[in-house]
Amino acid sequence: MSNINTNAIDTTYPVPGVNNTTQGFRDNFTSIKTNLNTTKTEIDDIQSKSIVKAALDGTTLNNNMANTLISNAAVQGFRAKTYNLGENLSGTLLINVTRADVQYGTISSDTAITFGGWPPSGTQSNLQLYLTIANSSATVTFPNTTVDGSGNITVGMGASARLLENYYSNGAATANTTYTNIVTVPAGVNQLNYNLTTIDCGTILDIEPTNRNQKAAQIPVRTPTSVGVRGDAPGQICVDSQFMYICVGTFNGTTGIWGKVALSAI
Repeated sequence: MSNINTNAIDTTYPVPGVNNTTQGFRDNFTSIKTNLNTTKTEIDDIQSKSIVKAALDGTTLNNNMANTLISNAAVQGFRAKTYNLGENLSGTLLINVTRADVQYGTISSDTAITFGGWPPSGTQSNLQLYLTIANSSATVTFPNTTVDGSGNITVGMGASARLLENYYSNGAATANTTYTNIVTVPAGVNQLNYNLTTIDCGTILDIEPTNRNQKAAQIPVRTPTSVGVRGDAPGQICVDSQFMYICVGTFNGTTGIWGKVALSAI
């Protein structure tokens, strides 16, 4: 609501044919000046906050909404901005998400990717990543994952990373661990495309391939006790560095349900 108020301007002054005092002129000029100052303040405010199609005279175009909510809007023809990360990516690569929602580049040797610039917590943010592979021997390393004492991921790549094709790690997703997340290039592949998502300002990142299949299945890395844990059931298998374990019963808390065979015997 505008604060411009013209009520104090006497539109009947001066009175024709009458010797008018100058006070009425001064009162009107004062009110006009006050309202012009108010108008300038409000126009400056509009110019600094409005969304425009082109830069206003003497300004630089900036339609950054700063996470302001826009709701109940019908949209058409919206596009995602792209950003070229480079044609010779290697070593450590920091991807600044604020540059574009779609970023692409060419991997020429082993590359460790980190991310920055995610929007604040309480919003979902997505990044589409297109990696052309110029070196089939290259590895792509995503941020490490940290797991707390309760087995919950607290920072890094989410569990979805372990489902990526040609994924490997230096550790299992067990309590109180930090493990790596690395993918190698599948045979005959020259393009790896991923969609990364976060809802907590990049603390935990989920990842999904968009041009390749996820890993169909994997044997969990785990060392079960004889009686197992709640949820264990016949047919489940897991491995550790020495044994393959096979569950032959349903968990009841007392009965031994896991058997094992040495990997050296397989």
